[in-house]
Amino acid sequence: MDVPVITALVRELFLQNDPAIPLSPGDDLLQIGVCDSLGLVQLTTELERRLPGLRVHDAEVTADNLGSIGRISEFLGRK
Repeated sequence: MDVPVITALVRELFLQNDPAIPLSPGDDLLQIGVCDSLGLVQLTTELERRLPGLRVHDAEVTADNLGSIGRISEFLGRK
């Protein structure tokens, strides 16, 4: 899943698809208030739904792995 697709997913889940809200791959989603820790769980569930075969373990649901669009892309690349 590439950065534009992940960006669209984050916008869909947390920003009501509002393209006017600035969002870049390096933005810390927790720090700027896009989502909270429960939102990371929601994001993980949606990623697993959209990517058959992807399994994210509870211990992997961290800001280090899912805290920005760029980190999400890198994490998925490792999976």
